[in-house]
Amino acid sequence: MKTKIKAISKTTIFFILLFLWSYIPIIFFNFDINKLDFLGRIIYSLVCDITFLILIIVAYHKTLIKDFKNFFSDFLNNIETSFKYWFAGFCIMIVSNLIITVIMQGGMATNEEQVRTLIGAAPLYMLFDVAIYAPFTEELIFRKGFRDIFKNKWIYILASGITFGSLHVLSSLTSISALLYLIPYCSLGIAFAYSYYKTNNIFSTISMHMLHNTLAITIYFIGGI
Repeated sequence: MKTKIKAISKTTIFFILLFLWSYIPIIFFNFDINKLDFLGRIIYSLVCDITFLILIIVAYHKTLIKDFKNFFSDFLNNIETSFKYWFAGFCIMIVSNLIITVIMQGGMATNEEQVRTLIGAAPLYMLFDVAIYAPFTEELIFRKGFRDIFKNKWIYILASGITFGSLHVLSSLTSISALLYLIPYCSLGIAFAYSYYKTNNIFSTISMHMLHNTLAITIYFIGGI
């Protein structure tokens, strides 16, 4: 029981901090972010990301060390398994996105629009944010953290995948019809959760999350050339 309470507390705290960490200096130290210019805001965001990343890595360092050793001890087999589950989720995501694009008459998820805008304005910061920061923080919280709480296979997979996908959509929801984007985002989250359940290695999902986000930002850069 103590272990379960500890897991719930740990995951809940990091889940909340994921969204509130950058506001702590503003709330507790009266830091006025409005006085910063664009570059200053980017640096501020980068410092917040790095400090939170360090915090969560320290908190889960035992899991990261153990899983890193296990993942790379049989790298080719592990990466093949990880890639298989990611690719299945990726295909569902692409197909559902295409169908939704037709229904929405060319629109895209607000979250994706915001990310593309930031990539164009601050490419180096966004490269770090989507290729390193997001894979580590999100996988440790939504995959490792949720797995420590939910022991039932399907409850874990659905809770992890749907929560992950929902937060990417609901955090920037502008219309009821935009809820359709829950399908592609949740499908990827469910694929990552299933992969972690099968492999019990956090690097199976961190590596594929990195791959997915790096491909996305690379495609954007190529398209912008």
